[in-house]
Order: sequence, then structure tokens, then C-alpha cells
Amino acid sequence: MITSLISGILGLLYLQLTFDVIKARLKHQISLGYGENNEIAPIVSAHSNFISYVPLFLILCFLFEQSALVHWGVILTTGLSFIIGRILHYIGFKNKKINFKLRRLGMVMTLLPLVIVSIGNIGIFFYKTFNL
Repeated sequence: MITSLISGILGLLYLQLTFDVIKARLKHQISLGYGENNEIAPIVSAHSNFISYVPLFLILCFLFEQSALVHWGVILTTGLSFIIGRILHYIGFKNKKINFKLRRLGMVMTLLPLVIVSIGNIGIFFYKTFNL
């Protein structure tokens, strides 16, 4: 169950993002939105971005793994790449000045695994449906 490992790590990262958002909201006393000067916008955006991509990736990764047609190493490598992508994206947002190089690399390392498991699942469908 490689997806269990991946989801556990992503769950911990999500908690870290959540705590960062809570800390920023308490510090700036902003309970909703970004406030007048958008000081917390980057960390709130990173949190929102994370929760947009992770559920879809985990569903696709789980289906990929459950097919029993894909070597566990491929699933692990794809999952770790996604995790690293999410971490880099988070670090790129974390400081007051956004690090676009880290953020861009994080986006690539998020989207590439998503493409791999998406296309992989389509391939599995055709393989199992039409006995290719």
C-alpha cells in the first residue's frame, strides 16, 4: 500500500500548511480572507493550492496501485516526486518574497506525476477492457 505512505506524508504536510495559515491569521488578526494588505495571501494560496491537487492525485495513485499492473517502484517514485513538488511549492511561498524558481520546480514536480498517473490509469482501462 504505497498510496498509504504517500497519503500519510501528504497529510502531515497539509497539517504544517494549516498551522502556518492559523499562525499567520492570529499574527495579523485576520479571520477571513487576506486582510487589507494581503500579507497572508501567499500562505493561504499555498494551502488552497495544496488541497486542490492532493485529493485527485491520491485517488489516481490509489487506482494506479490497485490495478496490480504497475511496479511498486513506479508508484513510489511518482508519489515521492509529487511530495517533493508540494514541498518545493510550499517553500517557494513560505517567505515574504516568493521564490519563483522553487515554486516553478514545485509545479512541474506536481503536474508531471499527475500526468503520469492520469495517463497510466487510462492505459490500464484500455488494457483491462480490451485485453491489449
